[in-house]
Amino acid sequence: MKQAHQPWRVGIAVLVSGLILGLLAFILIPVVLPGARQDAVEQPPAPKVLAAAAATALPRLDPGAPAPDAAVLKSAMDSAFSAAGPGAHATASVIDVDNGEELYSRSAGEPGIPASSLKVLTAIAAVQEIGEDQRFRTKALLRDADTVVLVGGGDVLLGAGKDSGSVNGHAGLSTLAEQTAVALEQARSSGQAAGSMRVELDESLFAGEALNPAWDPSLVSTHNISPISPLAMYGARANANPKAARVGDPGMYAAKVFTKALRTELAAAGGTVKIAAEPTRTDAHSAGTELAGVSSATLGEQVRFMLEVSDNYVAETLGRMVAVAKQEPADYSHGAQAVAQTLQGLGIDTAGMHLIDTSGLADANRVAPRTLARALEYAATSDHASLRNLSYALPVAGATGTMSTRLTAPGIRGTVRAKTGSLMEVSSLSGLTVSKDGRALAFSFYVHTDDRVIAPHKQVLDAAAAALTGCGCR
Repeated sequence: MKQAHQPWRVGIAVLVSGLILGLLAFILIPVVLPGARQDAVEQPPAPKVLAAAAATALPRLDPGAPAPDAAVLKSAMDSAFSAAGPGAHATASVIDVDNGEELYSRSAGEPGIPASSLKVLTAIAAVQEIGEDQRFRTKALLRDADTVVLVGGGDVLLGAGKDSGSVNGHAGLSTLAEQTAVALEQARSSGQAAGSMRVELDESLFAGEALNPAWDPSLVSTHNISPISPLAMYGARANANPKAARVGDPGMYAAKVFTKALRTELAAAGGTVKIAAEPTRTDAHSAGTELAGVSSATLGEQVRFMLEVSDNYVAETLGRMVAVAKQEPADYSHGAQAVAQTLQGLGIDTAGMHLIDTSGLADANRVAPRTLARALEYAATSDHASLRNLSYALPVAGATGTMSTRLTAPGIRGTVRAKTGSLMEVSSLSGLTVSKDGRALAFSFYVHTDDRVIAPHKQVLDAAAAALTGCGCR
């Protein structure tokens, strides 16, 4: 970890400024509960306002706040984890964000199953390699006089309708169809397009098997994942509801929606061009004249969406897009390798790490809690604003995403920001919090059992996060 921070950790002043820059948004952005307005944030003018906001807004960091005493913190954390009982195996790491010291270790270097906490690593790699402002483009090409090719560019949050302001459904297939129809009518009038056209689907951006063989088949039947394609609607779901069932062939499902919309738009545009058949696949990398294209929400917005709702499909797509950015084959194995290589290149401690996928669905993934805590510390104090932004893309306790119903007690709600993880016999919780004394802390907690229970002892992890947040530990 020293290597990762050495270039800019020169003196106490730089340490403090790095912390403030890295966590500025994390500190000052209040939790907005569902239905509330997201107004511009100002410094509270009086203690009365501060008191009223305490349950839903992060406390201010004090650059001079004392670090927890490691012995006192150990007592508090050990007490919380002991509630799991003798049949559970808990591991944990707590790191002081300001100085990088590991304050608490419970077998912190032991590689374990991270479940969806792994998505934190995917998010960091995607932002680092692709850039938070990048958008993925879905295109319609005129390959020859009678063929339109729908080309996937990595956007798996396409919508069925018009372009939208939402992240999920931002680029609309109806918009793409409308623009394509206009361009086809123009091409028909100039003799470049025939009167009868067919649509082909090009998924060649991604390579290899669409389903990772390490995934249990039940993950497909329970709609946790679907075959991975470089274009899909709503994260391979039938509609924009994040709980909706996933479709069995996401790429072709989107192609059929596009083809139906294109038929409608061609009829409205003059009717001189018709689509003769249902779409088919093409194996070749398509070349041709671009007729139209639509762009996704930014990668930063997609990362926030992925973390908040723990979307496995988006996470797997982002892993493959990291491989694309590194000019590697975009299959599941190279996606996992690309994420691991990016973390190692940042100087994050990845000892014992072995990635099988980039969503955390595979129970063969191995990541130590220390790696996740170090990754969160690195992002929060990075000299790159895009990585610092990840500090507040995490779900917020008692307010957003997968943390909306967890850690809801006053003083804890809105303070803990964390990624959850749930698999058979595995629970994890990895994130950032601010201690009672105003000290920023990164943490990662796992619990593993052998009782065939999904997400065992989540309440133990929550209790540990609450103990960490409420402990001045002096």
